[in-house]
Amino acid sequence: MNILKEGWNEKIKTLTEWFQNKFSPTLARISNMKYLIALRDGMIITVPFTIFGSIFMIIANLPINGWNDLIAPIMTKLQAPVTVTFGILALIVALGMSYQTSKVNKIDPLAGTAIGTIAFLICMLNDKFMIDPATLGSSGMFTAIVVAIISSEIMHFFIKRNIVIKMPDSVPPAVSSSFASLIPGGAALLFFWLVRVLFNIQINDVIQAIFSPLVFGLNSFWGMEFVLFLTLLLWTMGIHGNNVVGAVASPVYLQFLTGNINAVSKGQVATHITADGFLNFGMNIGGTGAVLGLVICMLFAKSKQYKQLGRLGFVPAIFQISEPIMFGFPVVLNPTLMIPFISVPMVLQGVTYFLMKYHIIGMVIAQIPWTTPTIINGYLITGGDWRAPVWQIIQLVIATAVYWPFFKICDRAALKAEKLGEV
Repeated sequence: MNILKEGWNEKIKTLTEWFQNKFSPTLARISNMKYLIALRDGMIITVPFTIFGSIFMIIANLPINGWNDLIAPIMTKLQAPVTVTFGILALIVALGMSYQTSKVNKIDPLAGTAIGTIAFLICMLNDKFMIDPATLGSSGMFTAIVVAIISSEIMHFFIKRNIVIKMPDSVPPAVSSSFASLIPGGAALLFFWLVRVLFNIQINDVIQAIFSPLVFGLNSFWGMEFVLFLTLLLWTMGIHGNNVVGAVASPVYLQFLTGNINAVSKGQVATHITADGFLNFGMNIGGTGAVLGLVICMLFAKSKQYKQLGRLGFVPAIFQISEPIMFGFPVVLNPTLMIPFISVPMVLQGVTYFLMKYHIIGMVIAQIPWTTPTIINGYLITGGDWRAPVWQIIQLVIATAVYWPFFKICDRAALKAEKLGEV
């Protein structure tokens, strides 16, 4: 038995070293790519708008008998904030992405944001070459991202080669900056005008077709599980998996959420299971990896080290902040916790997928601040479905039970070290 255990530990150690020395540096370089950073930061701008719209969505769909009849006279007024926020989500993304891509390319942010946004609007012109507000919703988010990157690169090309209009030093900086952006910005706008208007290419349709496999995959069971596995695996190697994988997946999940909100606002049934917020049912119970279960185990630790850390990490975990445990326990680079850290969220999210698919619990139809505690967030994002928080309570119990035997291995080792005076 000891020989088998030693062999298994040696294999884990070898695999860990390979990931740490070969795989992790490559992924770290990818995560630091300027446009992944811009994508991550550019999408953040949508949060206050989607939360604001979601508040009205929740109010309009409270699961109270007679509520629909009561608010019927003001339903259109309650829907107005939903339409204004989720209805122009792609335009908001265009603003955020244009600003962030300008920053990473060292372009004047004001000019870069304006040029990128106008370029996006050119791409979204309808067959009559007019702006159609209906095209500015979530279906245009990928177009907003791609156009912001391309327009920023075009501007960067001209600025880097000093192909700009320079004004005398006596000219106010704001005026000088405006003229400096004329040639680079004009080139970017001309490019998209040629493609969309002169050649009459539906840029949004082309980009949607390119990204359709990604959209389809992330709404499937195995696609969802793969994203979870990769995110959690990166965390165990010391890489912020949410930043690396989430930067790519976030626009898709947000598009699904918008689709659900639009459907519910029309009296239809939500259809996207993996909408933004879905990961609150397993993956993010107490933060990435369902670490609230681990924190609860730590509250019953025999060692002083883990008991104290559990007390310190409990409140942050309640509000979905897992970093104190991730790096304080630590969870990263810890072979003992690798199995529960990866398997618990994948199993819980997998079960949730089918519970939502067969309408045993409601799908996500609203967005709330990510720090909203577990149980409360489940109730709110499903529009008040009482079964969602009940399922989260069950998930927390399961997570705690699965983490327990693995935690005890670490706890016994820490207790032994304490008794020997090594800690």
